[in-house]
Amino acid sequence: MRGVGSSRRIVALAVLLAVSVLGIACSAGDPPTASADAPSGTTAPGTTVERTYQFRTWDETYVDTSRPTPAGAGTPELPERTLVTTIRLPQGEQPFPLIVFSHGLVGHPRVFSELFDRWAASGYAVAAPTFPLTNRDAPGAVANWSDLANQPGDVSFVLDQLLAANDDPSSPLFGRIDADRLGAAGLSLGGATTYGVVFNDCCRDERFTSAMVLAGATLAVSGDPLRLDGHVPLLIVHGTDDASLPFAGAHDTFVAADPPVWFVSVIGGSHAPPFEDDDTPYDATVERFTTAWWDATLGNVPDGFERFADAATVDGLTEVEVKA
Repeated sequence: MRGVGSSRRIVALAVLLAVSVLGIACSAGDPPTASADAPSGTTAPGTTVERTYQFRTWDETYVDTSRPTPAGAGTPELPERTLVTTIRLPQGEQPFPLIVFSHGLVGHPRVFSELFDRWAASGYAVAAPTFPLTNRDAPGAVANWSDLANQPGDVSFVLDQLLAANDDPSSPLFGRIDADRLGAAGLSLGGATTYGVVFNDCCRDERFTSAMVLAGATLAVSGDPLRLDGHVPLLIVHGTDDASLPFAGAHDTFVAADPPVWFVSVIGGSHAPPFEDDDTPYDATVERFTTAWWDATLGNVPDGFERFADAATVDGLTEVEVKA
């Protein structure tokens, strides 16, 4: 596997990301708005397995007393890390695969409700922690991107709590998580978090069996190497018109990564709107092919990767490349 970027590139991308979200930080309370014009298209029928589960949504607060929260741009240092985590759990007595999702800089789990609802209705438990310094409600969040170094640890800690609850008869999660089918996913800085927790030697969590990075980058989370060594299947998704984290960098990561790895180009897509609750022409397609990805890697669906490739190939909207 070839290298995935120099420290100079990492700093430059981090600065670009911080600058690009200034507008989001100033209007974090505003409702989503439609993205710029994008082409329309259709998805071939039969590309995903149709399931409709009812599901429950609630928040849990997990406190990691073993690690501090550094001082942020508008907050003091704290001796612990508090992670309010939004959980979606399909109804049923059987255990379900689990996806742990990381939001981006000045992001929040609440802006992914449509995507998470689709995953949960398709039979996947979803847990999305709110990172203490980089979420949109944190004072000065846009300046706190360096807390990325702590976020892979947050993901592993939240997974610890979820699996402990899975073994606790008093928990609503008791017996409801399939600990052998665990996915990690994230957007933007959350994508960098996902690269860290799955592929970085500093904090690699071998419990994850699938990874999905949406509009992300391989930013440094430590001085340890990031090894995209193919030990789990990886999906990289990126908009061709992303002005925050350039498309070329994401595609270079795909080229450098060891298989199995898939790359979906969102044609004309910008940074976050195709994946968040903004109204865009990509919404149905993104929901469909990301669900098909989980079906292929966590759901044990026959012909799962073929179904995923079909769902991710939509004329004028998305196209897929693969190194298997």
